[in-house]
Amino acid sequence: MRRTGGNRFPGRSLPVAFLLSLLLAGSLCAGVSLKDEGDASLFPRLAKRSWTATEPARTFGPANLYEEIDGEAELFLPYGFEELTVGIVRPAGKEDAEVRLELFRHATSRDAFGVFSQHRFPDQEVADVGAAKAIVSDTSLDFFQGRHFVRIRAASRTAGRSDLESLGRELSALLPGTDDPPPETEALRIAGLVGGSVVFHRRAVLGYEALAPGYEAKYSGDGTAGTLILITPEDAGPPERFREKLSRSLPGFARVEKDLFRADLPSGAFWLMSRNGYHFGVSGKMSRAQAEGVLSKVAERLSAPG
Repeated sequence: MRRTGGNRFPGRSLPVAFLLSLLLAGSLCAGVSLKDEGDASLFPRLAKRSWTATEPARTFGPANLYEEIDGEAELFLPYGFEELTVGIVRPAGKEDAEVRLELFRHATSRDAFGVFSQHRFPDQEVADVGAAKAIVSDTSLDFFQGRHFVRIRAASRTAGRSDLESLGRELSALLPGTDDPPPETEALRIAGLVGGSVVFHRRAVLGYEALAPGYEAKYSGDGTAGTLILITPEDAGPPERFREKLSRSLPGFARVEKDLFRADLPSGAFWLMSRNGYHFGVSGKMSRAQAEGVLSKVAERLSAPG
């Protein structure tokens, strides 16, 4: 399980100048801080890596995002959207191979993952681009890293997949952070989880606002199939208040046992378990025994040390 972030030199103090040089080298290797200069500063840095901007970069905030991606803005805004920077670049030696670069910056890494997860589907092709894994096709490449969601698109017929992947690698080297998924999603990584199906929703889970924010994932195993959900203590709030909210919103919501609840959704029975402030469930056409078998796997992951 990957995690996002004493003294490494015990017993002696180092010269101030040497410490400063270490800090500078570390910042260059770990990624460039973009807080002060903004994402538009990435384009001159890309130019030093043989990617020339064909026009000045444009920047959009929450108030005018619709001007650039009308019809899509409502997908990004709930995820702590802060800024979109857009530009067209081309690689050295291929003057006609224009590529459109879109940099979405969000409030948290989880928000950036959430937007990325809305664009990702099982069985999509994946490519390594530096510190991140991207979903890729001949004309598109998407990934998230730290607080950024990145979309790269071929903007001319001569721009190919190799150009998109090359730009993705160059950009990943400049962005801070990693593409580690939110640590709580480890609880969903059970036998039967459909790869690439974990999605973070801000507005509705299983179609119900009362369950959001939270995670959904596809499950298929042991002759059953359904949708897993996971809601953290921070997102749910006090358990009793959370369950009271569900009783007003989910049809037939009722307690089955101390920590097990059931609701009757149009997609099938929804089984919900609560442990240590976490709420996790499975929805689909499965019996109670089958549902409890699935939920026990999630419970084991939640209780595993580390």
